[in-house]
Amino acid sequence: MYPKLFEIPWLHWPINSYGFMIMIGFLLATYVAVRRAKTQNINPDLILDIGIISMIFGIVGAKINYILQYPDTYGDSYRIFDVSDGGLTWYGGLALGGLPLAFWYWRTKEQETIKLYSWQNGVLLVTTLLFALVGSRVLFLYQHQKEYHWNLITSWQSGFVLYGGLIAAIATGAIYTKMRKGSFLQIGDIAAPSMMLGLFFGRIGCLFNGCCWGKPSALPWAIRFPENSDAAREIMQQQLKNPTYTLDGNATTHLAVHPTQIYESLAALGMFFALSWYWKNKKKHNGEVLLLLGMAYPAWRFIVEFMRDDQRPNWLGPLSYSQTLGLGIFIVCGVALFFLRSRPVTQPELPKLASETAPAPAAPAPTPDEKAAK
Repeated sequence: MYPKLFEIPWLHWPINSYGFMIMIGFLLATYVAVRRAKTQNINPDLILDIGIISMIFGIVGAKINYILQYPDTYGDSYRIFDVSDGGLTWYGGLALGGLPLAFWYWRTKEQETIKLYSWQNGVLLVTTLLFALVGSRVLFLYQHQKEYHWNLITSWQSGFVLYGGLIAAIATGAIYTKMRKGSFLQIGDIAAPSMMLGLFFGRIGCLFNGCCWGKPSALPWAIRFPENSDAAREIMQQQLKNPTYTLDGNATTHLAVHPTQIYESLAALGMFFALSWYWKNKKKHNGEVLLLLGMAYPAWRFIVEFMRDDQRPNWLGPLSYSQTLGLGIFIVCGVALFFLRSRPVTQPELPKLASETAPAPAAPAPTPDEKAAK
């Protein structure tokens, strides 16, 4: 059971703590990014568009990454993606496929001309086809919902991997920024601190949700989840399988564990302030803050992964998936940041003084006496 804050009247839809904290984080992060974009003469609507699109694709990317790591989690639920069974409804494709076209027309209606053969229209075509496929499949599944298992959809409150979400969100934001003819590196620098502000609230949501917990600990700030929670049951199962765990006097209860969610929330908040300071005071080139984030967060995540005890696959011996991927991201961003910082700063050309730009006065013509003297 996921912690429920309240329920929407009449619809009986639960608003759970994890999703609520994600929403708060997104709203505050977007607000900060919009305020900072205004100081750079960037259209706030562009930041809002990028934020919404990146969030949607980030959630999808985080879910896909989780599925790739834990393919056996959802059993037969994957049949909903198997379009080879012929489950498509053409009018569902027409309904959803028109959304990208309508959105793109709304954003480009002020332009006098739109080039027919351009990479932007290629991306638009692919997106339209993808939306049409999803729409036709979704409507078919709705019409035949009793024939499929829905655990993959109904468990939307859990089963996400942060790195998958970040990679998908940044890639989508970069493509959309390019389509809108904006500077991805400039906007990425503005968004980088806000990502950590969003993560601050996201990890608090993880704490409320009972996931991403740490190893057993006797420290004064160690936490113990409620006995009837899913986290408590899973921790108890792990400690019974591991004979090296020492129970603190009662074999019927689970151990207190490191509050790794709080560790990461505090670290994310610290990165938000540090990256904000760097963006305001130390940045020389566009892209530096984004690359610095690509070093700071993987470095911290590499450390905190040794304290976590939830089930995660290992890739390189004792290193987890997040540590392995983070190590690669850290190296790439570190090398890129070194070369970017090594580039000289291009100073804007100062306007010349009037005395420097005015032509030199012509010499006076010689008088008849001067000509005679020569």
